Amino acid sequence: MPAIAHIGVGLAAKKIAPDINVWILILAAEFIEIVFFILYFAGIEIMPTNDLAPFTPYSHSLFMGIVWSTLVSVITYIISRNNRTSIILGILVFSHTILDIIASPKLAFYPKDLALPIFFDYSKSVGLGLWSSSTVAALGEFGIVILGLGIYIHTRLKIKSKTTL
Repeated sequence: MPAIAHIGVGLAAKKIAPDINVWILILAAEFIEIVFFILYFAGIEIMPTNDLAPFTPYSHSLFMGIVWSTLVSVITYIISRNNRTSIILGILVFSHTILDIIASPKLAFYPKDLALPIFFDYSKSVGLGLWSSSTVAALGEFGIVILGLGIYIHTRLKIKSKTTL
C-alpha cells in the first residue's frame, strides 16, 4: 500500500498542468519508485519487509531525490524545450521525496524502516514518521489519492466545460 499517495499527487497536478498528459504527471510523481524497482531487480537496493530494513539510498535518499528531480527536469527540457513543463515534472519527482520525508519511517508497513537516508547510508536520516500508525498511514495514503482524484475530476470538468462553450 505505501506509494499510492504519490498517484494522488500526480492526479492533483493536472490543475496546474492542464496541457500535460495525466499519465506523465503520475509517472513523474512515481518516478523514484520506478527507479527503486529497477535497482531492486538489479540487486542493488533492498525492499523493506517485516524482518528486513530497507536499503534504498540510490532511489530514496534526500540527495538522490534532488538528483532525480533535476535529471528529469533537464531531460524534459531537452525534449520539450518548455521551461514550465520541465519545472512541473521536476517538482513532481521531488514531491515523492517530500511525501516520503513526511511518512518515513513507515513503521505501519515496515517495522524495521529506518526513515529516509540523507545520502548513501543510514547514518543520517530524516523523517517525520507520520506513517507509524496503520490508521494514520491508511488515511494518509487513501486520503491523498481521493483528494488528488477529486482535484483531477474537478479540473477535467472545468477544461471540458471551457471547450464546449
